[in-house]
Amino acid sequence: MNMMMAQKRERSYRIPLTDALVERFADKVFNQPAPLLAQRTGLPYLLVYNIVHRRVKSISSGHYRILFGEAPSKEGVRKIDGTFFRKMVALWNYLQGSQGKNTLYRELFDETAESKIDYRIFSGGIQTVPPEAERKMFAKFEALGLDRPLIQNWIEEMESGVRNERMPYERVRPHLMFIYEVTGIHPASLLGQVLGRYERGQLKTVSRTVYERALALRHQAQKALDAGEALNVEKLRQQVYGRKSGYVLYAEVADCLHFLKAYAKKGSKRYLGRSEDPYKKGKIKHIAVWRAQRIAAECDAFIRQHPELPLAGLPKAHRVQQVSFLLTVLMARTSEMLSQSFERQILMPTRTREEYKKPIHGFTQFDQASHTLGMKKKAFDLMVARHCEIFRGVGRYDHRWYLSDLYLKELSAKQYFDLISAKYELLAKGAVRQRSHSMQTNICMYEPDRPLPS
Repeated sequence: MNMMMAQKRERSYRIPLTDALVERFADKVFNQPAPLLAQRTGLPYLLVYNIVHRRVKSISSGHYRILFGEAPSKEGVRKIDGTFFRKMVALWNYLQGSQGKNTLYRELFDETAESKIDYRIFSGGIQTVPPEAERKMFAKFEALGLDRPLIQNWIEEMESGVRNERMPYERVRPHLMFIYEVTGIHPASLLGQVLGRYERGQLKTVSRTVYERALALRHQAQKALDAGEALNVEKLRQQVYGRKSGYVLYAEVADCLHFLKAYAKKGSKRYLGRSEDPYKKGKIKHIAVWRAQRIAAECDAFIRQHPELPLAGLPKAHRVQQVSFLLTVLMARTSEMLSQSFERQILMPTRTREEYKKPIHGFTQFDQASHTLGMKKKAFDLMVARHCEIFRGVGRYDHRWYLSDLYLKELSAKQYFDLISAKYELLAKGAVRQRSHSMQTNICMYEPDRPLPS
């Protein structure tokens, strides 16, 4: 009973029923009569029947444990429990005001305007959501300067009804004035009322929603002020007043435009159709989309044709891209400098082979060892292929390969193992021929009763 309660408290997710999973548990689960399996596991007969006959594509993590007697790996999970996602959506609508679920749906799920909206995602009619949708929803709060504990705290307060109370106007006034001074967003746009009514004392309180929206915008305004970027301020204004259809912010292309003037010797009037002064003075804030596309295209083309351009002279977006590339190369070179002898010193077992192969220490199936070490499978496979004899020495073969839990525990606790792990994670990202390292791993940890892969 305690185990069942613990499973319910744990956040559920769904596991795909792959052919490999079916083959692995063929005798234990999928070749069993559905009535006997339902009686043994205590699961509903109809659910067991659909699983055995492959009429469902995935099962919950709780049902996985009951059927297969082990904890599932989260690698390859297609969907997770959507409770926290729906609570974030409710909090977002509460703070920002209802923006229409169709717009939010297309933003989170990358749907086109012609696609049909499935509102069950928001209502709970569909209980699971893709992990990417939750990450995108969480990123919207991160952009406001909120972390997960604060989001959870606000959700709890919203659900308990605390947010229905009214807040004194004097508490929100300093935030409104700071936002107005930094961004030019008028307080009336946030209050939904004429500002004079509050200043004269005719209205004395604001809703909790207005207060917290102003607080969130204050955080963003402070970040924009610290960064000193005009584009950040304009995007903040756009968040409140909305986008202008068919236009983009001039601040988004200002860097590229100045770059073309300085290096390509092309005047701004060529692209804007008028003098640049009204844009610089803030009298005009938008340009047509087609003009922005032309500026971006010619900027990209000029940079490609002139690789000798100084890094400091590039527009900020291109400069960041180039620096990121250089840092990647530097990290790759640093990783390569970690010598083989140093790696072997870290990975080398500290006990005898006989000690690692004692059943008392326990074993982990080889294809799950990467999860135990906190590595991605591709990175783990590369490491095994490079140091085959070490892993075979601490392994045990019993119809399939297992690695000693004692060795995995010691390895994960060793100093500098995180550097070795980071190296292979980086190599795995740059691996072009994925089948190559998989073949090397298969050859290393081959099954003695099967022929080597050709």
